[in-house]
Formats: sequence, structure tokens, C-alpha cells
Amino acid sequence: MDTKKNNRHAWLNVLGCGMLIAGSVTFYTVVIGNFFVPASEALGSDYASISLYSTLVYIGIACGLPFVGNWLPKIPPAGIAAFAALQSAVIAVLSFSQSVVWWWIGGFLVGVGMAFTSIVFISTVLTNWFSKKTGFAIGLAWALASVASAIMSPVTVSLMEVMDWRTSLLVFAIVGAALAVPAALLLVSYSPEKKGMKPYGYDPEASGEVVLESGVPAKRAVRSVAFALVALALALTQIVSVINAYFPMYAESVGFAPTVGAFMISVALMFDIALNPIIGMTIDKFGAIKAFVGWACVGIASMLILMASAGNQIVAYLGAGLGDTLYVLLGVGIASVASTVFGTKDYGKIFAYITIFGFAAGSVGGFIIASLYEGTGSFEAVFIFCIVTILVIMAAVIGAGISGKKLLHVTEEADPAVEEGLAAAR
Repeated sequence: MDTKKNNRHAWLNVLGCGMLIAGSVTFYTVVIGNFFVPASEALGSDYASISLYSTLVYIGIACGLPFVGNWLPKIPPAGIAAFAALQSAVIAVLSFSQSVVWWWIGGFLVGVGMAFTSIVFISTVLTNWFSKKTGFAIGLAWALASVASAIMSPVTVSLMEVMDWRTSLLVFAIVGAALAVPAALLLVSYSPEKKGMKPYGYDPEASGEVVLESGVPAKRAVRSVAFALVALALALTQIVSVINAYFPMYAESVGFAPTVGAFMISVALMFDIALNPIIGMTIDKFGAIKAFVGWACVGIASMLILMASAGNQIVAYLGAGLGDTLYVLLGVGIASVASTVFGTKDYGKIFAYITIFGFAAGSVGGFIIASLYEGTGSFEAVFIFCIVTILVIMAAVIGAGISGKKLLHVTEEADPAVEEGLAAAR
């Protein structure tokens, strides 16, 4: 086995996953928010109506996920590229829209396509390609996507200053496709076995010549207490992580200038770039359960800092940055917990079923936060809600780790057809 070539392909998959995430997930769930205000004004709609696009993206993801687990191993690179292209095509069409209804329809279609290019696909691919440094690899992929989004967000604003929002949105969709489609076609491969290779960190002396998969069978996993607890943890993490989008509302509620709220989002994005690989490395070093609980404590600290930040912009920025911990745990954190609890055998199927609950919950997360604020007239209730929710998440993750140890893990050889390909490659 050519170790250097093998490892190079593993890290190229990380790069490809980062490009795929950027050109679909982060572009079309985060950066696209820059177009909401001009689009709503042009379409004669209020901001709340056009922001339903985001809710329908989550609903679309939840509808697509039931098919992801079974289809992923069978979908060729061209298929993943097609799902990425679908999202960009829909966004391009929205540049010609004359009604907010098209944004709702478009959001749902983008979500369906995103089900095949987001957290389940990325986590499964990188779990397959890395037997060591898995957490770091997943975190690095998301960090690369954050870098691309951090660059693209101000670019979209600049584009709208020199041309209308419709042309800018069309350019935005083309850039997204230029990142995601080539990455899916040329850089990302579902598993090393399909290319006659081994995972990064593969030890032939420890593993022998036969590739083994160990884990809980999907049919057994979905009926377990551990499955329910991981799904609960993901759903609740999805809900509290959306608080990043409400920093401008919080800033206004305590008398900060609008620019402060906008910069709080930018600070969170900058922290995201660093936190993704750092949290991934701590998962690799200390284990997914311990690392998740430890970083969840940082999430609680961020809420306490935000509660004390009224009148102090620097403290608000610090709270916003540390609060991004929750968004990172939604990606590399939950993915690593699921891998630890259920193993790699049917990981793609199991994690797809788990994330259905998470994205369904995400569609109401914003409603819960906005309702708490509007009902109490203060964000203090929101922060207290988040703290209590994080405590429940920590308990669920710990419980899943304990319960998962009682599940019977099955170890078996990889697909014989894949093994024949390996033999031919050798």
C-alpha cells in the first residue's frame, strides 16, 4: 500500500468536503441571509415571511434524510454533484422570482438536496476515510467551509452595492456551484475501499489484510435507548444553536447600535473557523462523550457572559464567539458521539435517522427563541432557556454513552465486492 498516496487522498477528501459544505450548506443557510432584506422589499413582503425560507430548508432536509442512509453507499459522485447542482440551480431561479412563495418552494427544494450534501454525508465520508484524527478531519472540513463563507458574505454585500440584488444572487449561485459540484465529482469519495485504498491511520499489523467494520446493526440501534438519547441531544442542540442568528435582535434589545449585532455574528463566524478543528482535536484526544460535555460547559458560560454583557460591547462579542461552540457541537460533536455510541458498521443509516429529528426541531428553534423574547420583553429568558436546555443535552449525551456500552457490537468484513476491488488493486 502506498501510504503517502493513501493519506493524500484522505486529506483531499477533507478539502472536498469543505468545498461541498461551503457551496451548499453554509452558503444557502447562512450567507443567503444577506439577500433577505432587499428581496423582501422588492417582492413587497415582510422580513418574517421571506425568512420562512430557512424554516422550509430544515423541513426539506428532514424530508430527504429518510432516504439518505440507504442511498448514500450506492450514489456515485455524479449523483452527489447533481444534488449540489440542484441547490445552486434553485437559488439561481430565485433571482428571477416575483413572489415570496417561490422562496418558500425554493427553500424546501434546497433542503431536500442539502439532505444529501450536509452533515450525514460529510460525517459518513470522513468517518470512512479516517480511522485516526476523525474528529479533527470533520472539524477541519467545517472550518474550511466557514472560511469560504466568511469571505463570501462581505462579497455578496459588495456585489449588491454595484449591481442589483437579483444579479448578485445569480452570481452567488454560480460561485456556490463552482465550489460544490467539482468537489463532489473530483475530490470526495464515499469510502477508501471503493478506490482500493485504506483509511488514514490504518494499521495493517493491527487490522490484518481484511477490512473490518464494527458497530451496532441499524435495526437494533434505532430501537435502543441510546438512539433516543442521541436524537434528543441533536434536536435540542439544533434548537439552541440558532441563537447566533438572533444576535442583532439581542443587540437592539439592550440598546447597542445595529452594527454591534451584525459584528456579533461575524465574531461567531471567526470563532467557528478556529473552534471546529480545536473541538475535533479534543474529541480525538479525550473521546467524544467527555469532549462534548466539556465544550457544552463552554456553551453555558457563553450564555452567562451574554446575560452580563448589556452595556459592554467587548463582553457581548466574547459571549457571541464562545456561543458558537453550540453550532460546532451540532456538527462534529454530535457526529462523533453517534460514531462512539454505535460504531461504524451502519453509521450512515443510523446517523441519517438521528438527524431527521434534529432538523425537524431546527425548524421551530427560531420560533421558540423569538416567542420567549416577545413574551417576556427580554433576552434573559432566552439565555436561561438555553442554559437549561444545554444541561439536558449534556445529560442525554452522558446517558447515550452509558447505554451504548450495553449494545451488542457486530464485527464483520466489508462488502465482498469491495474486497475484490482491493485485491485487483493490489
